[in-house]
Amino acid sequence: MGAVLGLFSLAIPVAFVALVVWALRRRGPAAPGAEARGVRRFFQYLVLLALVVVAAIGLSDLLARALGSTPGYDDRADLARSLAFVLVAVPLGALLGRWTARTHRVDAEERGSAMYALYVAGTALITLAVAMFALSDVLAIALGAARFDGGAVGRLVVFGAAWWFHWWLGRRTLNVEQAAPHLLLGSLIGLGTVLAGFVAAVAQALRLLAFDQAFLGGGDMLGRAAALFVTGALVWGWYWNRGAARLPRGVLWLVYVLPLGVGGGLLTALVGASIALWQLLVWFAGDRFGATAAEHFDSTPTAAAVAVGGLLVWWYHRTVLGRQPERTEVQRVHEYLVSGIGLLAAASGVGMVVVAAIEAFTPGLDLGMSVVNTLLGAVTLLLVGVPVWWVFWGRIRRATRAEPAPEVASPTRRTYLVLLFGLAGVAAVIALIVVVFMLLRDVLAGSVSGETIRSMRYGLGVLLATAAVSGYHGAVYRQDRGVATPARTEGPRSVLLVGGPGRDVEREVERRTGAHVQVWARLDGAGVAWSVEDLVSRLLTHPGEDVLVLAGADGVTVVAVDRSGRLPAPPPASAAAPTPVDG
Repeated sequence: MGAVLGLFSLAIPVAFVALVVWALRRRGPAAPGAEARGVRRFFQYLVLLALVVVAAIGLSDLLARALGSTPGYDDRADLARSLAFVLVAVPLGALLGRWTARTHRVDAEERGSAMYALYVAGTALITLAVAMFALSDVLAIALGAARFDGGAVGRLVVFGAAWWFHWWLGRRTLNVEQAAPHLLLGSLIGLGTVLAGFVAAVAQALRLLAFDQAFLGGGDMLGRAAALFVTGALVWGWYWNRGAARLPRGVLWLVYVLPLGVGGGLLTALVGASIALWQLLVWFAGDRFGATAAEHFDSTPTAAAVAVGGLLVWWYHRTVLGRQPERTEVQRVHEYLVSGIGLLAAASGVGMVVVAAIEAFTPGLDLGMSVVNTLLGAVTLLLVGVPVWWVFWGRIRRATRAEPAPEVASPTRRTYLVLLFGLAGVAAVIALIVVVFMLLRDVLAGSVSGETIRSMRYGLGVLLATAAVSGYHGAVYRQDRGVATPARTEGPRSVLLVGGPGRDVEREVERRTGAHVQVWARLDGAGVAWSVEDLVSRLLTHPGEDVLVLAGADGVTVVAVDRSGRLPAPPPASAAAPTPVDG
C-alpha cells in the first residue's frame, strides 16, 4: 500500500500543474465563474479519489486481519492506521459522493465535465492495478504455487469492488468520447500483463522440459506465471472485448492498435527472435567461453517466448485492422511502420558488421564479446530485419508503381521519409561528435594508433549505417519529386455533419475535401437525403475553416464556426463607413 500512496502523492502536484497549464491555454472570454468551477472540480474529484483509495486500503487491511493475515512489526499501530482510514475516509467519501451525485442530477454541465471523466478513469485504473496483483496472488494460491495470504484476498475483494463500481459508473454516465481513454488504457494494462504472463509461463515450461529444474522450485514459478497470464487475459478480454474494440476508429483507437499493438508487438518479436537466434549461432559457430549448455541457453527460453508473444500481439492487431478493398491511410501507416522497424534492425546489422570488421583488424581487448560473436550478432540482425523490411517495402513499391500519384502525395509516406531523414541525421551528428572527440583526444595526447580506430568503431558503424539508409531513401525522395501529383484540393479544416449521412458520405467527404470529418446523429430523427456532390461543392467554398453542416427539414445548412469559442472581432475603426464631407 505504501507504493500506492507514494504514487498518489506524486500525482497530486503533477495534476495541479496540468490543470494550471490547461487553464492558461484557454482562450477567449469565459462564462462568469468558469475558472472557479474548474478549480473546485479539480479539488472535489481529487479529494474523492483520495478518500476512495484510503478507504479501500483500510477496509482491505481489516478484512485481511479477519482472514488470519499475519500482523506487521507494530501490530497496534497498523490496526490504528487501518481503523483511522476507515472511520475517516468511508463517511467523508460517502458524503462527498452523495453530494456529487446530487449536483450531477441537477446540472448537466457537471456530468459532462472533463474532471469527472478523469476521476472515473483514474480511480478505476488505480483500483484495477491493485486488484490485478491481488488476483494474481490468489490464483497462485489456488494453483498451489503460493501459501494462503489473507492480505491478497482482502485487497482483491475491496479493490475489486471499488473497480467494479467505477467501471459501472463509467458505463452509465460517460459518453463514448469520455470513456475511450479509460477503456484503451485498461486494455493496454491487460495486454501488457497477459504478454508478461505468457512469456514467463512459456519460458519456465521450456526450462522445465529442457533442464528439469523442478527441484529448484520451477513448478511454483510456473504456477505464478500462469496466474499472471490468466489475470491479464481476464482484464484484457474484459476491457477490449466489452469496450475498446467497439469504439469508433478515431485517433486514440488507432494509436492503441497501430504504434502499440502492431508496432510494439513486432518490435518485441524481433528483439526476442534476435536474442534467441544469436545465442543459437554462437553455440554452433561462435565463442562459448567455456559455458555449459544450461549456462549458455539460460535466457534462450525467455527470448523465444518473447518472440512468440510479440508475434501473436502483432498478428492479432493486424487482423483487427483488417484489409480494405482500397488502399487507405491506415493501411499505409501499418506498412510504413513495419517497414521502418525492419529497416531499423537491418541498419543495426550493417553497423555491427562495421564494428566487427574494425575489431578484426585493430589491436585491443575483447571485453565480454569476441569478434566472431559480434559478427554473428550482425548476421542475426540482418537475418531478422532484412526480410521484414523487404516484404513490406516491396508492398509499398508495388503500390507506388501501380498508382504513383496518390502514393507519393500520401502524408504517411512524406512523414515516413522526413522522420527517417531526421532520425538518421540526429544519429549521424551524435556519432560524428563521438568519433571526432576520440580522434582529437588521441591526437592531443600523441597516442594515435590502431586502438584509436578501434575506440571509434561504434561511431563509425552508426555513420556508415545512417549513410546507407539516407542514401537509398534520398534516391526514393528524388524519384518522388519527379512524379506529377494532382493539386491538393483546398477544403475546410474540419467538418461536423449533424444528421444521418451514413458512413459512405462521411468517407467521401473526408476523401474529397481532406478535412477531418465527424458525424453527430439527431435524436429527433429529422434529416434529409444527402447529396455528396452538392455538399462537397459548398464545403470547398470554406478553405481552412471549421464548418458545421446541419441537415433539417428545410435542407442542408452550412455554417462556418470558430471551435475555440471566441466571438468575431469587431471591425476596425478605419473600416467604418466614411463620414460624408460637404462640398
